[in-house]
Amino acid sequence: MTAAAAIMPMMDPIEWSQLLGIVHAIAPRRMIEWGSGGSTRAFLLACPFIYKYVCVEHDRAWYERVRGAIEDPRLVLLHVQPDLPVELGASPQRAMAWDDEAEADPRLMPSYVNAPRQHLEEADLVFVDGRARNFCIRMGFSMLRPGGVLLLHDAQRPEYHAALREVGSPVFLEPFKAGQVALVRKPL
Repeated sequence: MTAAAAIMPMMDPIEWSQLLGIVHAIAPRRMIEWGSGGSTRAFLLACPFIYKYVCVEHDRAWYERVRGAIEDPRLVLLHVQPDLPVELGASPQRAMAWDDEAEADPRLMPSYVNAPRQHLEEADLVFVDGRARNFCIRMGFSMLRPGGVLLLHDAQRPEYHAALREVGSPVFLEPFKAGQVALVRKPL
């Protein structure tokens, strides 16, 4: 199995079809994604209208795997380590606690959250599916053009609801199996 074949969207086909349908309806020329992976590759393969795709990943090993699976000149794939990472050798419980802290503590990942600004002034579509999602929601929405759309995967998690409502009126898509999709459109 090649590296490209080994990397697929890590979500239920229902959620993937919802995301792909929205992306095709918007037909973004400029797109931002926090949290790289199979969706990055699949969006680029399925969406020839994308002109520039900026994607930010915090995990070095996963970044390398994604980098090896995608050869597309439209992709700007960035590896941005946390500013205050989890301690080396931390227990799995501590690592999970750090993930939760990254949603509430702006000191942990500001470089990751702000990284797309170095490559795009404005985006047509933003997809949030990585770490520090509450901060990425706010940053991504601020970077959207009027009429642009922000998409959030795993939107059923209540810890993201306040950030979604802060930027607009989210629509939570049904049905979902593994990770609900929500979208917020920026007013014209």
